Amino acid sequence: MAYWAITEPRRLDIDRVDRLDVSLLAGRLSLVGTDGPARVEVSAVGELKLNVRSEDGQLSVHHDVPRAWPGIFKPLWWWWIGGRRRFSADVSIAVPFQTPATLKVGSGSVIVSTVHADLSVDCASGRTTLLGVDGRIKASVVSGSIEALGCAGDITLDTVSGEITLADTAARRLTAKTISGALTADLDNPPHDSEINLETISGEIIIRVREDSDLTVRLSAVHGRVTSAFPDLAVEGERGTSVRGRIGAGTGRLSANAMGGNIALLHRPVDEDFAHDEPGPVGTGSVEAST
Repeated sequence: MAYWAITEPRRLDIDRVDRLDVSLLAGRLSLVGTDGPARVEVSAVGELKLNVRSEDGQLSVHHDVPRAWPGIFKPLWWWWIGGRRRFSADVSIAVPFQTPATLKVGSGSVIVSTVHADLSVDCASGRTTLLGVDGRIKASVVSGSIEALGCAGDITLDTVSGEITLADTAARRLTAKTISGALTADLDNPPHDSEINLETISGEIIIRVREDSDLTVRLSAVHGRVTSAFPDLAVEGERGTSVRGRIGAGTGRLSANAMGGNIALLHRPVDEDFAHDEPGPVGTGSVEAST
């Protein structure tokens, strides 16, 4: 086993990484998939040392968690000791593309790019950004936002207080939930058997799909309105609170629910370079009556 106690900026070259686990009390964490050698770069470290261990392909980077005040006094303890200022670390890690990773950050930001393996991100307070990630992806933020750009695979995102933004996403399975915050999903031609579920308690949902998508659509806003840019999808309800219908063959599923906000379904033009071989009429669909 190789072990390093990091108390100042340093770069480490790691011979082999099959799995990555990171746990930081506070700071900035950047993870990138690469075809080059694995490495850990620490550009800043607070008063608390950073522990790095490498054993049998398992790479671990973590803070030792200091003893906190018990129960309801724990948040006061973090404020009293100046938690983020004293314990913050700035860490950049490069691993092979296919490396599964579990990342935890108490307060700060997380950026992950070009990782093509199972990924779990847990951030209590801060921003999480996913760029070109493909695999089984789970990201959770209590207070802060999540951005997923150019991602694919099986994606689960949730926030308590914060917005979720997805762009150029072709996920086969997508679940995104926020309690308080907006949800924006720009979907790049989901696969034919895709399953997309979007939900917010207090916030608006904006969805954009390609005109040649194949989706069965169910949208519902309890205390808001639903609008659709697809003319053959009828808006139902006295105040336009639901849409049910089909775009194209309807082989995939798109479901969105909002308790206290509006839902808008938009369409995006088809890039001729990536169009279906035999596309159907643009913007057509069939309607199911809402109960």
